Amino acid sequence: MDRRDFLRTTAALASVSVAGSAVTAYAQSAVNKDSDAFWKTIIDQYKVTDEFINLNAGHWGIMSEPVRKAFNEHTAFINAYSSHYVGHGRSANPSARNYNVERMEIIDMLAAKLGVQSDELVFTRGATESMQLLISGYNKINPGDTVLYADAAYYSMAAEMRHLEVYRGANVVQLTMPDPVDFQGSIDLFEQGIKDNPGTKLILLTHMANRTGVIIPVKEITAMARSYGADVIVDMAHSWGQLDYDFVDQGVDFVGFNLHKWIGAPLGTGLMYIKKSRMLDIDTKSSKGAPGNDDINNRTQTGTMNLAAVMAVRDALNFVDAIGIKHIDNRFRALRHEWTNEFIDDDRVDILSPEDERMHCGLTSFRINAHDDARALGRTLLNDYAINTAAIPEYNGIRVAPGLYSSKEDMRALAAAIKDIANKLG
Repeated sequence: MDRRDFLRTTAALASVSVAGSAVTAYAQSAVNKDSDAFWKTIIDQYKVTDEFINLNAGHWGIMSEPVRKAFNEHTAFINAYSSHYVGHGRSANPSARNYNVERMEIIDMLAAKLGVQSDELVFTRGATESMQLLISGYNKINPGDTVLYADAAYYSMAAEMRHLEVYRGANVVQLTMPDPVDFQGSIDLFEQGIKDNPGTKLILLTHMANRTGVIIPVKEITAMARSYGADVIVDMAHSWGQLDYDFVDQGVDFVGFNLHKWIGAPLGTGLMYIKKSRMLDIDTKSSKGAPGNDDINNRTQTGTMNLAAVMAVRDALNFVDAIGIKHIDNRFRALRHEWTNEFIDDDRVDILSPEDERMHCGLTSFRINAHDDARALGRTLLNDYAINTAAIPEYNGIRVAPGLYSSKEDMRALAAAIKDIANKLG
């Protein structure tokens, strides 16, 4: 490909998403987007190994082939044009492609999807970075104020909350999520935590627990916390892109998202949301402007990101949006039910997320009660049954996280493996 052909190719990618057009063509040929026939066309757009069944999409997602190919094209363009793309070229030629222009176009897409303003969003390298920036940057805490989080929080976010004791002089309290938990019980847990700690200023909420898949009622807990004068910071790493919900309706001000899990963008892409009216409650980074400015970009300091990965977020959004979050949510629930229904009346196996449809989606964990070593069980599933999962030792459980590439046959294979192991244990 000569230089002019290369330029034409990359320019086309900038204006027309390969991913979106691919899914749209398939979607038009399969009217019912909840049918297995439609989902076969989606599965066919993923290139996954046949060495094992991968049910660990919760670690990170797999790019669809249209997204992966677009990412490769973006990488080739960045490699060829280097810093010309980040500003030097635009300064000399106003019509040259420019990363900051294209980045903001993608931010606009994300803002429209969430229903928020573009200046309330900024790219990060993942939900962990977003959440660490929000928790450490929250400046309303005075020495002696209480901060709360539940033991369902992701390890890194919990560690950041504990660090507030040293960094802000906070009184850090960890709550224990009931097992099993119900909808009202999760609200009551945090309300009792506030009542037991009248000086509570901040609460960390995990919308969908990474280890069990339990979904808590963020909207209700946020409203309750606000009535006591407490703020919430929400980890939506696993809910956004998997679960169909109205983000604005949650009423939250500070949120961390992941884009390389359920949105299907390349590794190293995340998003941070700060409501514009609350911007000053999150500190700027030391190198990014004086205190008092309300630019969300001054609340991160990531250095040079993988520009091609950011560019491919557009393609990933087009891919999932062509399917529709309603149908993605339905699909994940169908995959979950394909295997969990086998154990509703089986006392040998516990499903660790409630059957209340408000509290689960696709990602779900289980334990075999007669088995006392989650890591060993994970190895057995992989070595003996060729099923890749994630061991959750804290719950003596196994996390099952299907992806858009997963089939119902995969889930039936999992159910058969669990039954076989339980039968062998007696």
